[in-house]
Amino acid sequence: MRVLVVTPWYPSEATPGAGVFTLRDVELLRKEHDVRVLHLVAPGASLVGPVPGDSGGSPVERVHFHFSRPDRYRGAVRKIREAVESADIVHTMAFPALFPVARAQVDTPWVHTEHWSGLVTDPPSWHAGVAMKYLRKDLALPNAAVAVGVGLADAMDRCREVPTTVIGNRVHLPAGDRLPSAIPQHASEPIRLVGVGGLVAHKGPLEALDAVAELESRGVPATLHWAGAGSLESEMRARATSLGIADKLTLLGHVDPAALGEVLLNAHVFVLPTAGETFGVAIAEALGHGLPVVTSGSGGHLQFLPAHASRLAARTGPAIAAAVLALRDDPERWSAGQIHTAAVSLFSEDARAEAYRAVYEKALTARR
Repeated sequence: MRVLVVTPWYPSEATPGAGVFTLRDVELLRKEHDVRVLHLVAPGASLVGPVPGDSGGSPVERVHFHFSRPDRYRGAVRKIREAVESADIVHTMAFPALFPVARAQVDTPWVHTEHWSGLVTDPPSWHAGVAMKYLRKDLALPNAAVAVGVGLADAMDRCREVPTTVIGNRVHLPAGDRLPSAIPQHASEPIRLVGVGGLVAHKGPLEALDAVAELESRGVPATLHWAGAGSLESEMRARATSLGIADKLTLLGHVDPAALGEVLLNAHVFVLPTAGETFGVAIAEALGHGLPVVTSGSGGHLQFLPAHASRLAARTGPAIAAAVLALRDDPERWSAGQIHTAAVSLFSEDARAEAYRAVYEKALTARR
């Protein structure tokens, strides 16, 4: 089938780490369908340039759009109407894409996939709450809907008559021919912690850094490598200096997905003191590489964390450090090979493909 994907979250040269999970859904869909992407970019952003990380090369067209900029609605709606004329299915991915497609009043079968944690958290401001009220109405319009986690699906079902299907994000799973080393038991070797996510408060990089300081204070040497960029970079460096552990912190910035595996394989424990995840791709991929996980918060990751390879902890340095040591000292902790094998069975691409076939059939039947 000819599938038109409409999304505001997609990698670009300006934001190479944005919407990687959307790109991965596109890569899955184009194994069976002819997929085109209409990327809704912020006013002023470039409309040209390659898609970082996309080796397959689905056609991508960009158009300026932002929910708070009514002057940009008409052009985006017109572009959607033009593109839908040559599509069998329109597939919106991420909440903001609902609004222009709804305004376009398309007759094509419509599928929506949602990743946004904002649907299960309180709006950050009153005007965001007003916007959410309007956008939630549009959740009822697609013929079929997908959420990447159970909690997100429950939130969407409060706006829809037809139940939402849960299909997790794609998880990169290496072959397993190389695996991480076990957590060191003695002070002769530091415990290498790794975190992956934006340098933003929600992901908890400061708490992960505090855990390193706590481990050091207990006589357990540790380091932290963090892959991801964001507004807390200068604060992270200042905090590390004030704690006397500047030499224990390595900020890697944005890491290309193809290179991320090497970062994970060189660590002993994956640490993400997140406030919450709709699915938790970074956590799942850490498991896929054989790493035990220390994390926090609520969300989709709680559905797949194995008890013998993970710990949930409060979002504080001492709690995270204690969880790392509890994993280290657990005689029943899974080996890297056992963690990898479990992840392979949990995150099957074949199962995701089959689930999307059923969702597309549901949308086609509903439209008929």
